[in-house]
Amino acid sequence: MSRNRLAVIGYGNMAKAIVGGILNSTTDISDVIIFDINSTQYSSYSVDCKIKIADSMESAITEADSVLLSVKPQNFSDLLPSVKDIEGYQDKLYISIAAGISTDTICGTLGDVSVIRVLPNIPMTIGEGVSVVCRNPKVDVSDFNYVKDIFSMSGSVLEIDENEINRFIGVTSSAPAYVFKFIDAICKGAEAQGIAYDRVLNVVCDMVIGSAMMLKNGELTPEELISRVASKGGTTERALLVLSDRDFSGAVVDAMIACTDRAEELGQIK
Repeated sequence: MSRNRLAVIGYGNMAKAIVGGILNSTTDISDVIIFDINSTQYSSYSVDCKIKIADSMESAITEADSVLLSVKPQNFSDLLPSVKDIEGYQDKLYISIAAGISTDTICGTLGDVSVIRVLPNIPMTIGEGVSVVCRNPKVDVSDFNYVKDIFSMSGSVLEIDENEINRFIGVTSSAPAYVFKFIDAICKGAEAQGIAYDRVLNVVCDMVIGSAMMLKNGELTPEELISRVASKGGTTERALLVLSDRDFSGAVVDAMIACTDRAEELGQIK
């Protein structure tokens, strides 16, 4: 079945990044029909022949053959019954980017529809995202590849089984916030020593990018690279001792587990 008309329900930052990737690609998608209950979300969209603004969720879904559900998880209990009231809803392919909302939950209301869950992240907004796509044996291979193609337009794609998705939130989706916080902390550490925050922000970002690329492109493990930077009795070793004393690694692990726990809680919301 052709899937060249995409409805986007909820037009927040992530949806805008996904649509931006589509508009900048050579995809076969001919129409993107967007709807958000907050009409101010449309003020920043780019005028493009592919984009249409629907006056209701019903008209957006009716016009489309695939539907991106990009509303908050807390709103799914209201969203899904409204979708079910739309004639022909069962013929659509549904793509959900909501954390904690399982395929079973969606199908529990909509019935035996095709659903693919995706976990994108915020670097999609600059074309450098990572999207985790859940395999679903009930969905046609062509539809699965279609979804992967959509998200690969804004970065890389990793396939997983759905039973892993909550654990991946802390790995790829929430993790950019940890990185931003780490960069902020380094800049504040410079500021505490009399170096202006704005003066070092760009070089700290470059340092993080370079360090990540060195790890990604090389053959050394994180521990091996750490040992290359931290000479015995040197300044880096002293800094790492402080991080170790404060249980830096343990704090990150605890944060990731808390992230997974919250995803599980969201999945229980009715």
